[in-house]
Amino acid sequence: MRAPKGTFATAAAQHAGLPQGTVHKQVVIVGNGPSGIALSHMLNGNWPYYNGQPHPTDEDLTARLAMEPQGLSIVEQDLQFLSQGLEGRSNNAVSLLFDCLNLPCADLGVDSEPLLGWQYHPDKYVDHVVLGKGPPGGSWQTMDGSVLTISLSRWMELPGLDFRCFGGGGPPICRDSRASVASLAKYYSDYVKLRHLQSNFRCGTIVTRVTPLPDNQWLISGVEQAGDEGAPDLPFNYVTSHLVLATGNCDRPNKLKVPGDSEPFVVYSLLDIERMVKQGKLGEHSDPVLVVGAGLSAADAIISCRFHGLPVLHAFRRSSGDPGFVFKQLPENMYPEYHKVHQMMTDGGKSYKNYRSLPEHKIIEIRPDNKVRLMGPGDNGSSACYVIKVSAVVALLGAQPDLDFMPMAGAGLGVLKDLPVASRSNPVHIDPFSYECSSAPGLYAIGSLAGDNLVRFVHGGALAFTSHIHKQMTSEANDTAEETVDV
Repeated sequence: MRAPKGTFATAAAQHAGLPQGTVHKQVVIVGNGPSGIALSHMLNGNWPYYNGQPHPTDEDLTARLAMEPQGLSIVEQDLQFLSQGLEGRSNNAVSLLFDCLNLPCADLGVDSEPLLGWQYHPDKYVDHVVLGKGPPGGSWQTMDGSVLTISLSRWMELPGLDFRCFGGGGPPICRDSRASVASLAKYYSDYVKLRHLQSNFRCGTIVTRVTPLPDNQWLISGVEQAGDEGAPDLPFNYVTSHLVLATGNCDRPNKLKVPGDSEPFVVYSLLDIERMVKQGKLGEHSDPVLVVGAGLSAADAIISCRFHGLPVLHAFRRSSGDPGFVFKQLPENMYPEYHKVHQMMTDGGKSYKNYRSLPEHKIIEIRPDNKVRLMGPGDNGSSACYVIKVSAVVALLGAQPDLDFMPMAGAGLGVLKDLPVASRSNPVHIDPFSYECSSAPGLYAIGSLAGDNLVRFVHGGALAFTSHIHKQMTSEANDTAEETVDV
């Protein structure tokens, strides 16, 4: 349902001093990854409906669904009632609800048919724009395309386009297999075209500043990067009463925070290593590449280095027998490459040529001459420092969202207000059924900023926000109608 003509524009027009050419939108979404795409899909008028089939294992959810008015979209139903009592791999109730309906019994390894159908309602369109730095897909467009996803391909899908049928131009894809990053990047980009969402997307844009305005509105300023070399970037400004942050969690890699951590041979992504190999800066006769970290990204770097014949030193802070390694949580039959890396870490490198693990080590200093000082276990339980010469350091220590464009760089938005926002340890504090930020009316966060770190769960934020704005607009329309009758 469209907002009554003039209501939003009139409110925004009250703000004096807006930049010339400012565009008014009901919703502005910052971030064009899966979260932003999923939300645009719903705001475009694509609504989910329960198909009436019972949930395979949750009789209570089936009963609650039967109690809701029939014929209405899930968008129009009581999300708080429907999602009560659900448990799973998200802390957000609506995300669990959507996941139960879209991927019933996914965590049990069962490929059940969705309990949702989709209908397109042009009259439900909400005027919005999605701003993104690159092509649709967000950080998936900047990762090494050869890496396989952790999640199954069916968990990476967006509504209305089966990943198996899409194919990405490659061989047929099994729904229960993992997908390559390259195929997903193409899938997300093509999804926007195939679902006719292009008019809502403005790619190649960088948001530089968000300014709060009176009446819980927001001014979003930035530049659109010129396509032609030498041409100036084009500034833009939007005003909205619904600003949605969907920027993800990969914009700012965690640094080593030691002297020399910005030397040119110190990199923080797998793509940088691949680039150095292509440029001839790294080869099988190079000094070792020092990989720092004990997560899946570090494992990807080790796999890549060994594929290119590069000698590897692998430093991590835990002991080699630590039971908390993420590799232990992955089934070996589905993730053999990660279990192989874990085996190498445990072995220490005795059985693997050109690989040596350095457990319980930390970097102390990185020098311009490619020498690195480390501290690790010494004799008799003491610590010892020593220096090694390397060709490159690749530190894969996780990442944080980049919210520098927000007032005070997003300070105070997290559940722990005194700490920076972090998807796993300190997500944005939101209302669970609208995803509105508790400390900033008119500001919303979805996806990993709200703690939904798997693509299969980002639809929950899209559903909650779409339901919220639909009910808000319906209420405003009813109030306007009553005022007209009174007059």
